[in-house]
Amino acid sequence: MAEKQKYLLPEPEKEIGRLTEQDSVITHMMKGVRILAPIDFKQPGFQILDSGTADGLFLRSIQPQLTEPYKLLGFDVMESFFPPVAPPHTTFGIHDISEPWPAELHNANDLVHQRFTIPGGAKKATPREIVHYLCQLVKPGGYIQLVEMDITGTALGPAMRDAWTVTGAFLTAAGAGSDYAKSMPGWLVEEGFENVVDRRVDLDYGVRYKEGDWGVRGAKVIVESFRGVVGACKMMNIEVPGIDLDTVPERAEKELMTEGGVYPLVFAYGQKPLA
Repeated sequence: MAEKQKYLLPEPEKEIGRLTEQDSVITHMMKGVRILAPIDFKQPGFQILDSGTADGLFLRSIQPQLTEPYKLLGFDVMESFFPPVAPPHTTFGIHDISEPWPAELHNANDLVHQRFTIPGGAKKATPREIVHYLCQLVKPGGYIQLVEMDITGTALGPAMRDAWTVTGAFLTAAGAGSDYAKSMPGWLVEEGFENVVDRRVDLDYGVRYKEGDWGVRGAKVIVESFRGVVGACKMMNIEVPGIDLDTVPERAEKELMTEGGVYPLVFAYGQKPLA
């Protein structure tokens, strides 16, 4: 199967640029915080696994916080996303999140991280199964952190509501459903994790965010996501009653630049018991 067919959105060759800008916007609006789980990264000997790593941006970003020796593992279904030369302490590998992970990775990682990836595996496994497979990778005492959009959350204006409705139709057709993000904290509890936190974050995009050009940058990157979703809907022959797919990105962009909008996220994290 060609890589283009593996990726959920059209034009995967453009994704690294979009994902990098998306990360920049989210990280700025989160005041530089990428990991909410209370981990002491000064301890040496950590092993961190990033699922859906793309080009390893998350792993590169946290390296300055870590104390040697440590080991970083980045996995993705898209080998073409990997950098030509891996950074120090970093190994990349191919893995489909809809399948169980290799046994040697079970109970081996101090942190398992995954962001905006669950829908990519939902054609072959349920979101619940995907999370179960990830939980097996966490060592006793270690943490898992999952981050996904909650498209059922705050939308504000009619154009953004339509954009999230179209996104929900796409995610449903992809097998994830439109409200799986809400269930992630409960799934961690079911897996036996402790100190589980369900944190909802509404990031202001467009004119609602007043600091520098970050609101505009956020608006532009989310509109690019909507363009990808519309393209995917057309490829999958998805129709959304009452909504003209072709106008969704432009309407959303205009609304973001005049009224602003919200990007609703769910951060779910917890700790595997020592026992």
